[in-house]
Amino acid sequence: MKKIMLFALLSLCIYKARQDFGPKPILPPLYNEPYVAVYGRDSCGHTQRLLKGLKQQGIEPHYLNVDDMNIANSLHARMELQKIPTQRYDLPVVDVNASLEIRPTLASVQEQFLAQ
Repeated sequence: MKKIMLFALLSLCIYKARQDFGPKPILPPLYNEPYVAVYGRDSCGHTQRLLKGLKQQGIEPHYLNVDDMNIANSLHARMELQKIPTQRYDLPVVDVNASLEIRPTLASVQEQFLAQ
């Protein structure tokens, strides 16, 4: 009986790990050219610092305010496709050429954008 329970537990762990760490579905890009889309709020200091830093580095981001319910719903749909929880998350959420990241550093956004 212990072997059966151990096998069931191990199978469940492997299944869960594949869901969490397996390949993420590919998102459709928001734009036809390479882009950085920053989802955030006007009142969010992290969002505003990232936007300012990107502009200083010569990267013109697309800013999408999540206080607009249509934008928030679109973001949540994209997050769910990438298996990112939407119940509670930090801002900004950044989409670099159809790859989402929550509260990334300026350096990681630059690196990802310039790698394209």
